[in-house]
Amino acid sequence: LSCSSWSSEQQPAQHIINYNTTTVASTTTSFVKPVQYYKTEMMADLSKGPLANILQNSIENILSAEQQVQDKDVAPRENDDFALDKFWQDMNVITQKLSFECTKVGICFTKSPVPTPSETSSLMTGVEGAVLAMVSVYFRLSPKYGSVLRSNVRHAVVRAIQAARNLLKGCGSLEVCPRDNKAAVLKELRGQNSLVSDAFTEISEAMEGDGSGWNCMGVDSDDGMEEDEKWTNEDKDLIGPSVNLIKAAKILYKRVLAAVEKNGSCTGEDKVKELDQLYEDCNLVSRTVDTLILELYPPLNVSSMEEQSHYLANLLRTALKTCIHSHIVSEAEQPHIEFVYKAIDHNLDRMKEKLSEK
Repeated sequence: LSCSSWSSEQQPAQHIINYNTTTVASTTTSFVKPVQYYKTEMMADLSKGPLANILQNSIENILSAEQQVQDKDVAPRENDDFALDKFWQDMNVITQKLSFECTKVGICFTKSPVPTPSETSSLMTGVEGAVLAMVSVYFRLSPKYGSVLRSNVRHAVVRAIQAARNLLKGCGSLEVCPRDNKAAVLKELRGQNSLVSDAFTEISEAMEGDGSGWNCMGVDSDDGMEEDEKWTNEDKDLIGPSVNLIKAAKILYKRVLAAVEKNGSCTGEDKVKELDQLYEDCNLVSRTVDTLILELYPPLNVSSMEEQSHYLANLLRTALKTCIHSHIVSEAEQPHIEFVYKAIDHNLDRMKEKLSEK
């Protein structure tokens, strides 16, 4: 369904309503920006960027309307012709209109391709107009009909506006959502790679000192607390192989990312499943790196360090095995994979040797 070709014949039956924008404009009070203000404000920003900017402008406009409703100091518009039955008739019509406009947005942004800037502008104008109309009708409700009633209506209107705003935020996420499993896996792997790289940098910098200060949590040292735990020279020597296993994890991510970017494919269910399995295996690696880092800081628990290091090594081997048996590793990538295997074995041997000397 093309957003630009949306017609009344394609509307869900429950959303077919007669909605007169002129009537909406006539209900606008001095407390709320006119529809044209919102539209002009949004249109002025269209030249500044892609869909994300259009959506963000609408989100801000809707937030402004929401804040006006929540402002209890804003007085309602007094109207001698006000009738509670007519108020609810108007509110129900506008509620359906807002639901309909949000339904259009949801449908258009869950289909490929996403709406064009022109289509998005039209969609946003519809949502903003419905929100503004709801706010305008709300301000017609006088407290003389009951402060509890008005409070309940205000709460319901705010929730409806927030729901519309959250929908637009979701649409912004959909715009940048990966379009296939390869892109999705790359996105996740890059995030994991960043965590592992940061962890390695952190522990490497700590190794330049004695590990003190890790548990300070920003508390001044002159408040009577005990002196910070520190690594001994023997501790630093013992954790060396574990730090190198984290380095091996960093190298693994570098090689895997390069291989997926170069050779990753979604042409076939088997290849899609291989990418999924690779993500799962690597995700366990990044989580275990975080756990191991905590075990390495003073006071050093040697048995926990050894246990987590071996666990990380096993996860690294599993991830490497998944790579080798997948479509992402060609003959050109084989030497890099073998290098990581050797690095794992070497550092486990070094750890065993150092622990035996302890």
